[in-house]
Amino acid sequence: MTRSSQPRAGRLREVPGTNWIECVYLTCFRSEFSVLAIILHYSAIRMHRAETLEEADFLLTVTGGTVLLSDVMFLDGSWQDALPMVGKLHPFVASLIVADRADGLSAGDAYARGACGALLKPVDSSRAIQMIRTLHEAARDRVSVLRDDSLDTAWLGPTSAHCR
Repeated sequence: MTRSSQPRAGRLREVPGTNWIECVYLTCFRSEFSVLAIILHYSAIRMHRAETLEEADFLLTVTGGTVLLSDVMFLDGSWQDALPMVGKLHPFVASLIVADRADGLSAGDAYARGACGALLKPVDSSRAIQMIRTLHEAARDRVSVLRDDSLDTAWLGPTSAHCR
């Protein structure tokens, strides 16, 4: 079952005509997700929660999500499983890893596997908003460039090339 940041009736209202950024947070920590989703909502970022890779794939597909946030560990895997899924099935989606300092996440390893960045817990909402907006624009620019270029002239590079 997928979880979404969609507020209950009457709680949070969306402004008509606003261009929303759709992103998916792959996590099993409901409370961390809920707080961040509410804060991001006020910055026109709609966050959906997935607990498994299959749910994340589904939500990225149906929402047209451009950014995936992945906890270091989730119900059926880790960030090392999420990044290849995104690279294979959603090549224009940018990925962020969300980690505790104690997780010992190697930034070099994360970048080498296709991550575009990392957010440390507790997540600084201002930094999260800035990173999500930047990665959303990078994903949109990459799609636009590849749509305008022919496949003969476009340099595809690795799937995370827009992150470097």
